[in-house]
Amino acid sequence: MARSRQLAPGIGRFSRSQAAARRQLYKGPKKSEKAAAAEVPPFKEVKVGGEKNGGTRLVPTSKAPRFYPAEDVRLPKKSRKSPKPAKLRSTIVPGTVLILLAGRFRGKRVVFLKQLDSGLLLVTGPYKINGVPLRRVNQAYVIATSTKLDLEGFKVIQLIVPLPCQVHPFAG
Repeated sequence: MARSRQLAPGIGRFSRSQAAARRQLYKGPKKSEKAAAAEVPPFKEVKVGGEKNGGTRLVPTSKAPRFYPAEDVRLPKKSRKSPKPAKLRSTIVPGTVLILLAGRFRGKRVVFLKQLDSGLLLVTGPYKINGVPLRRVNQAYVIATSTKLDLEGFKVIQLIVPLPCQVHPFAG
């Protein structure tokens, strides 16, 4: 039975995700216990007829591939360039008030704390004042203002900043 009846040629009744849900693909592949294959030796000894042929020969159990590449595969040229974090704009120093240009908090004024190893800027609202939490921002998406705050005695702790692809340890 077709899970997604066609309305017109090439157009199914259900969307791709609905059809997948009906096929129950979310359950994952079926796993069955397979018996471990017995180890096959690479060569077997075969009896050969004839007086002068030595009596036995070692014959490979699996055939060699019929296709071999004509030449070795060329490796890409090694680059001597190493990734370096973006150079910080001269107008941006710790304590500078920046205006965010993109993202959820665009238009908000934030305080620059430090540049991270990745080259991104660590900024904060502070959260209690304007609701902007500690955020990583690309310096291309900020405008530096001439207003500077004195961060004397303020210590930016070493933060473990996870990458977006990493799973948060406290996420349920």
